[in-house]
Amino acid sequence: MMENDDFINEGMDERARNFERLLNSGDNFFYDNDELGQIIDYYIDFEEISKANKAIEYAESIYPFETYYKIKKAEVYIAERNINGAIKLLEKYRSIEPQNGEIAKLLGDCYSISLQFKRAIDSYLFALKQEPDSEELLLRLARVNFALGNNKKALTYIHSFPKDHDYDELSIQDFIRLFLDYNQFADAILFLEKVINQDPYNYTAWYFTGLIQQRQEDYSKAIDAFEFCIAIDDSNTMGHLGKGNCLMEKDEYLQAIESFKLSLDDDETDAEVLCNIAECYENMKDDNGAKFHYQKSINTNPNLSDAYFGLAMVYKRNEQWKDAKRNIQKAIDIDRYESMYHIEIAEIYLLREEKELCYTHYQYAYEIDPETPEIILDFAHAKFELDEIDDAIDLLLEHLENHDEDHRMYYRIASYTFTIGHYEKGYNFLHAALKMNPKEYILLYEFAPFTENMDTITNIIDLYTK
Repeated sequence: MMENDDFINEGMDERARNFERLLNSGDNFFYDNDELGQIIDYYIDFEEISKANKAIEYAESIYPFETYYKIKKAEVYIAERNINGAIKLLEKYRSIEPQNGEIAKLLGDCYSISLQFKRAIDSYLFALKQEPDSEELLLRLARVNFALGNNKKALTYIHSFPKDHDYDELSIQDFIRLFLDYNQFADAILFLEKVINQDPYNYTAWYFTGLIQQRQEDYSKAIDAFEFCIAIDDSNTMGHLGKGNCLMEKDEYLQAIESFKLSLDDDETDAEVLCNIAECYENMKDDNGAKFHYQKSINTNPNLSDAYFGLAMVYKRNEQWKDAKRNIQKAIDIDRYESMYHIEIAEIYLLREEKELCYTHYQYAYEIDPETPEIILDFAHAKFELDEIDDAIDLLLEHLENHDEDHRMYYRIASYTFTIGHYEKGYNFLHAALKMNPKEYILLYEFAPFTENMDTITNIIDLYTK
């Protein structure tokens, strides 16, 4: 059955195509302001910039004094990510129409996007004078003040809403997005409590209450909130999904599976839920159940990389290397920007001593995620395992500057350096590692176990640990 939005979109498609036919025909024709505005918005929404510009050009030819189309031209600049161009255009029109609140609001948006927050505030405050009860402007002012760290000021704008304000689903989402963007969890909960006090059966408010409690890892309270959602509307699957996620975090896997099954919608979105169910079975050491649900997820959505990856991990754990490699490669084919996929396939190539492929995937992983030192440590260990110890040390030294506060790098260089008999150099790195974190000296023995029986090294460790 077609939803209302589908009917609207289908109608706009036809109206836009009809407009294009008339425009290309060269014939004289007429559109009123409302319909032209809808067509321009349609083009902007779908980023058909060239068509939006042609529609604006036509609109200005028949409505040369209409400010509305000047604003639309600025919106096109914004859609093109040409924020400076939009600002110049809007400032020009503001000098012509200094009392225009719409121009001021859009200018505020442009200044906010370009991180010119004080100018954004000035623009929004001017627009607010023209439209004192504007929910959009109050939210914008709150957002910009949060960005500046003026949290108290931001909250004054949020508290400016009337006590009896009717918070619909979209406005609640706008508020929560604002709170979450700036990690204002406590204020988000207070806001939701206010909404719930006004409307105890507000599904959206209870759902976001659960979501925030979940983010704060208060899973019991989150489950309570999701159960309120379920009591309000059992047919809405989001409450069941939220409850399932929390139960999974609490290691209550059987109950989580029950909730996840109740959240299935019989469409492509089920694929991710089936992945969660598979992960529950994995955690219960039921590899058959895990494989079944990962495969079911793949059948539901063949483009979900996490399902192939999860299936690969089951095969890897059971040392079925061929099947593991095949499924990780499928995951990479779908999403080559997930560093974990490259790390796992590199480990398989290491076990099979396929050196070049192993190194290639570690390099890919590090290029994707250079802030993660574990990737370099794993990459170096692969070289160490393949008897390229000098190269392993060089790799660690090459990246030491980027991770010079990570004690593991120093312990690892020390252990590899001792392994090739360069003791003086090894002592220097051992001293550096012990100064940073003496409690982790066991890392030296993990990668150079023979050093545990060396008195000189034991004495150095004792200097920092006793």
